[in-house]
Order: sequence, then C-alpha cells, then structure tokens
Amino acid sequence: MRKLEWTLAIALLAIVAGFPLFQAAHEAVVDKEIPHVFDVFRIAPSKESLHRWDDNSKDRSVFAKWLRPVTLQFRYDMLGEMAPKSVKGEEDWLFYNQDVDYLLQPPYTDERFYKGTFDTLIAGKRVNLRNPLVAMEDFRDRLKARGIELLLVPIPGKPSIYPEKLWHGIQGQPPSPTLALLEDLRKRGFNVANLFDPLLKAKASGASQLYLKRDTHWTPQGMEVAAEALAGRIKEMIPDPDTAAVLEPRDSLVSKPRYMVKDTAVDRWGDIAEMTKVPDRKKIWSLERVTASQVSDAQTGKPYQDDPASSILWLGDSFSRIYQTDAPGSAGVIAHVAYLLNRPLASIVNDGGASTVVRQQLGRRGELLKGKKLVVWTFVERDLRFGSRGWQVQELP
Repeated sequence: MRKLEWTLAIALLAIVAGFPLFQAAHEAVVDKEIPHVFDVFRIAPSKESLHRWDDNSKDRSVFAKWLRPVTLQFRYDMLGEMAPKSVKGEEDWLFYNQDVDYLLQPPYTDERFYKGTFDTLIAGKRVNLRNPLVAMEDFRDRLKARGIELLLVPIPGKPSIYPEKLWHGIQGQPPSPTLALLEDLRKRGFNVANLFDPLLKAKASGASQLYLKRDTHWTPQGMEVAAEALAGRIKEMIPDPDTAAVLEPRDSLVSKPRYMVKDTAVDRWGDIAEMTKVPDRKKIWSLERVTASQVSDAQTGKPYQDDPASSILWLGDSFSRIYQTDAPGSAGVIAHVAYLLNRPLASIVNDGGASTVVRQQLGRRGELLKGKKLVVWTFVERDLRFGSRGWQVQELP
C-alpha cells in the first residue's frame, strides 16, 4: 500500500512539474527564446495581466497544440460537435455561433441585455454605451450638423433567413429582434433600409440560395437582392436629376451606362468551416462554387473602383468586403449599388468592425466627408450584441 501511495505521489509530481519543465526546455532549445514562464515575474500583477499570461501559456503549450486538434477531430467524428464558434445545421449547412446566439439571447430592449454593464455620463446625461441607439443617434446628429443624411442598414444573419437549415424542427419564420429595432429607429426619425423583407420574399419566390452553406455571408444572388433594395432606397433619399435613375432590370437600361457586368465563377471556402478547426475539415467539406457578376467601367473595361469624391459614403463590414476586395473582386454589394445608381461610391470597410471601428477610421480620414450628401452605415445584425469594441460614441473631425 505504501508503495502505491509513493508511486501515485511521484506520478502526480512528474505530471505537475514535468509538463512545465518540458515546455520551458522546448522554448529555450527549439524556439531559442526565454521561456514564457519567466514572464510572470516581469509583469505587474493584476487580474488582467495574469489572465493574459495564462491565455498565452495555453496558446504556446506544446501539449495543447498536439492534443487540441486530436480532440476536435474525435468530438466531430464521434459526437458531431465542433469548435465553440460553429454550429452544425441541417443538410451540411454550418452556422456561426454568434449569429445564433443573437437570435436566442435577450434583445437590447431587455434589461438582461445590460447585465454587468454600467452607465456613462455624456453631455450631462447618463447613457449606457452598450445600447446601440446611443451611438446611432450621436452619429446621425453629427452628420446632420454638416448637412449629411444617414441611412442605417442592419444586415440579416444567415439564421434569420434560413432558420429551417439550423434545425428541421423550426416551423415558420421566427422574427429577428432586429425587426423591432428597425421599427424603433423609424419612430425616432431615422432613415432605415429593411433587407429582411426583400430577402425573405426572394426566398419564398424560389430564388437561388441566398446565403453560403458553410460561410456567414450571402451568396452573390442574395447580395444582388440587397443591392437592388438599397439602390432604390438611396435613390429615394438623394434623387439626382443629373444622374440616370438606373433602377430598372439590368438588361433594359435606357440611358448610357457607366458600368457593365460580367458573370464569373468563383469557389468559396466557408469561414465557418475554417472556424471549426477540425483537422480533416478540407476532406469533410468542399468548396462552394458560385457565380458572381463583376462590375467594370463600360468605357475602359477596368474593374469598378471607389471614388473618394462621391456624394455617398458607405460604411460596412465583411458583408461589404465579400466579392468586392476578395475573389473575384469588384463584384460585391458596393460595386453593385454603384452599378444600379450609375455612379461610384466612397467606402470604409472593416471586417467585424462596422459598429465602431469604421467610424473610428472615418475620424482619421475626415477628408472623406467633403461633399457628402449621404452616409450608408451597414452592419450585420449580430453586431447589435457582439460588435467589435461595442457601440462607442465617436467624434468626427
């Protein structure tokens, strides 16, 4: 019995001390750097710094790097589970966890939405910066003081349009909390664009797939539905008699077009499939081929380019980047809205940063506001809860 106790004690000590010693030796010999364990003695101790040190330790761990992918593959093979960022749906569809959580968790009108947050004093008023309306109203008022209109455009997440692909037991079309936000914004005097209705109408009419199966974003077909709706909404807000109202079907333009479109096939590897981190993900899921329409100059044939001097400034996230600055290029929502309006736009786009980061970038590029009549502020609806850096109040230059 005594031998068993000693054996267990020695084994426990070997595990507790052996792993850190092996890690330190690996970093010193293989990585040729001072072992990370010593960093804890070189930082001021605080809750944040120790948590950061602990997280870095997990990321650098040799054992974790070996064990994590093995565990992920086992969980997927045996249980069908994936990494925390991904949700497995029906018929080989994948969903982003935050898109799903946004629909399930309390909306901004519920006091539980603000749990753990506190008010901030701005201009003598107590406001909670987690409430997106605070930043929206502030931004609108700052633009209006310069004679610039604001158009707010929440973009539906994939589960808002395809809930049945998330789980076959979902019946009907559960309403997204963003619809209540749109109604609230209208009552507060905001200009808004509702993309839910045209996307759901296109889906009901049998349109091609509007969102990618294993990606958070829309297909070119879904994007074109949104572009048609937005071009019409923009035209309502700033009609320009010097510019043709190119809002008719694409093959019946009656005025001299500035742009032309050309279909091109492109293969997309889904960002959600990549988020799973399952080692065999490239074997489990394939590329998804879609047809996108590239927009180019009708005279020179060169791909569409923004014009910083445009009277319209577009702020957006990865829904504005996809097909636009990645493959095939000049085929995203910005180029298509420009095509439909027959004039170029100016834009600031930041993946995941449409809630605050794009406005911060605008603050550093104040020249873009010169000559603007309209700012179109687009953001995916999940950012109402999960937006990068929240919904900060941002001054304009």
